[in-house]
Amino acid sequence: MTKDKKVIRQIFAMQCQICKAMAHAVRLEIVDLLSQKERTASSLIGELETSKANLSKHMALLIQAGIVEQRRDGRQVSYHLPHPEIHQACSIMRSILYQRLKQGEKLAHAIKP
Repeated sequence: MTKDKKVIRQIFAMQCQICKAMAHAVRLEIVDLLSQKERTASSLIGELETSKANLSKHMALLIQAGIVEQRRDGRQVSYHLPHPEIHQACSIMRSILYQRLKQGEKLAHAIKP
């Protein structure tokens, strides 16, 4: 196997790690919220209406995948997106899904008796 092929496979493996980390609605919502601005753990808990333990679990996966980074200021933890392109990729996917839903509605209306 050539060196280029190994690098490409390594990139695909890293992409899988990101996709796996994003495979939860709450984590997608976290990325959306962090795309607007950096947020503290306590503000995310309030906005997501979730527990500290649940947020911690989700953030650990996002941090491990390199999607989110954290910053500590004393006892307060803040999170941000180091790569805004992650949110852009999610927006593209939502746009495609929206188009698919609209097509499904058109089909449903066309076959409705």
